[in-house]
Amino acid sequence: MKNNNTNSIKAIKSVFWYTFSSFLTKGVAFITTPIFTRLLTKEDFGAFGNFTSWLSILAILATLHLESAVARARFDFEDDFDGYISATVFFGSLVSLSFYTAILLFPTFFCRIFNMDLRYLHILCLILIFSPAFDMMQIRLRYSYRYIANVTITIIMTVGSTLIAVLMVQHLEDRLFGRIAGAFVPRIAVYVVVFIFILSKGKKLVKLEYWKYAALYSIPIIPHLLSNVILGSSDKIMITKMVGKEATGTYSLAYSCGMVISVLLTSFNKAMTPWLTDKLHEKDYDIIKKVNRWYILLFAIMVEGMVLVAPELIFFMGGTKYAGAEFLIPPVMIGYGFKFAYTNYVNVEQYEKKTGIVSVATIISAAFNFVANLIFIPLFGYQAAAYTTLMGFILLLLIHFVVSRKMGLVYMYDNRFTFFVMGIMLAAGLFSQILYINTLLRWIVIAIIAIICSVIAFRLFKQYLNTKKKIAKDSHTSA
Repeated sequence: MKNNNTNSIKAIKSVFWYTFSSFLTKGVAFITTPIFTRLLTKEDFGAFGNFTSWLSILAILATLHLESAVARARFDFEDDFDGYISATVFFGSLVSLSFYTAILLFPTFFCRIFNMDLRYLHILCLILIFSPAFDMMQIRLRYSYRYIANVTITIIMTVGSTLIAVLMVQHLEDRLFGRIAGAFVPRIAVYVVVFIFILSKGKKLVKLEYWKYAALYSIPIIPHLLSNVILGSSDKIMITKMVGKEATGTYSLAYSCGMVISVLLTSFNKAMTPWLTDKLHEKDYDIIKKVNRWYILLFAIMVEGMVLVAPELIFFMGGTKYAGAEFLIPPVMIGYGFKFAYTNYVNVEQYEKKTGIVSVATIISAAFNFVANLIFIPLFGYQAAAYTTLMGFILLLLIHFVVSRKMGLVYMYDNRFTFFVMGIMLAAGLFSQILYINTLLRWIVIAIIAIICSVIAFRLFKQYLNTKKKIAKDSHTSA
C-alpha cells in the first residue's frame, strides 16, 4: 500500500510537471503565433500548416510508430529494457530511411503528392529518421517517473527552436523557409545526439526478437494512430487542395487556438498513462473510477472555458484579418473534449493488447470524416471541416465504448457519468457561440467557470496533501 501511494504521489507530481512544461513550451508557440501570422502571408501560414499535417501523418506511417509498444515492453523485457529500446529505435530508423530513399528516387512525384518543395521534404525525412529516438527516450523517462529530466529537455529544445524560427522569419527573405527550417533543424540536431546516445547505451541494433515484438504490437495500431491523425490533420490538406492555402491559413489559426486544450489532453494522458497501467496491473479498479470522474469533469469545464474566450483568442493570435475564425473554435475545442474521453478507453484497450480493435474504430471514423469533407466543404465552405471532425470524434467515442463494453473493459470507468458530462459539454459549447455578441454576459459566465475550477482544484490539492501526510505517517509508523 505504501508503494502504491508513493506511485500515486509521483503520478500527481508528473501531471503537474508535464502540464507545466507543456504550457510553457506551447505557451512560447502560442505567444509567437501572432508574430508568425503577421510576418507570414496567409498562404505561407497555410503552407506551414500543410507541412506539419503531413509530418503528423508520416511520423506514424513512415516509422511504424514503434514507440507504441514501449508501455507493455517495460513489463515483458524488464531485464533488458535499454537493449529493447536501442534495437527498436534502429529498426524504426531503417524503415524511415527506406521511405527517404523512395523520395530521392522519385522527387517530382512526391513533391506533387505532398504539395511542397523538395527542400522541405529533406527536412521532413530527417525528422522521421531521428525523432523516434527522442520519443523513445521521453517514454523511458516518463515510465521511470523521471519527469524533471524529461521536462527540462523538452523545454530547452522546444523554446530554443521556436525562438530560432522567429529570428529566421524576421531576417530571411524566404520567410516560409525560415519558419520551417528554424523550427525543425535545431530539433533534428538534438534528435541525432539522442539517437547516438540510445544506441550506445542499449548496445543492440539488430535483435529480431525485439523487432518482431515491436512490429506485432505496433503495426496493428498504425491504422488507429494514422486515422486519428487524419481526423485532426487531413482537414488542412483537403482545404489546401479544394479551397486554397489562404483558407488553410485561417483554419490553421483556429486549430492553433485549440493548442491549449490539445496541450492539456497530451500532458494529462502522458502523465496519467503510467499510473493507469500500474493500477490496471494491480487490478485496483476502484481508484481508477474515482480519479477518472474528476479527470473527465475538469477537462470538460476547461473546454467550455476556452470556447467562451474564442473571440479574444482569435484577435490576439491573428488580428482583424482573421475575423470570423472564432466560430471555428467551438467545434475544434469540443472535438478535443470527445477525443479526451475516448482516449480513456483506448488506453485500456492498448494495455490489454487489443490494438486491432482500436484500429478498426479509428479507420471507420477517419473514413467518415474524409467522405463528409468531400461532401460538405464544397457545399458550406472550409468551415464545415471543423464540424465533420467533431462528428468523427463523437463517433470514435461511441465505437470505443460499445466495443470495450462487449469485451468487458469498461468496468473501471463510470460510463454514465462520462457520457452525461460529454453531452453537457457539447450542448454548452455550441450554445456559447450565441454569447459572442454579448461580451459582458460572456465574461460573467467565464468568471463562474473560473470559480468552479478553483474549487475543484482546491479539493484535489487537499486530497493530495492528505495522501502525502498519510504516506509520511505510515512511513514513520513502520520505522
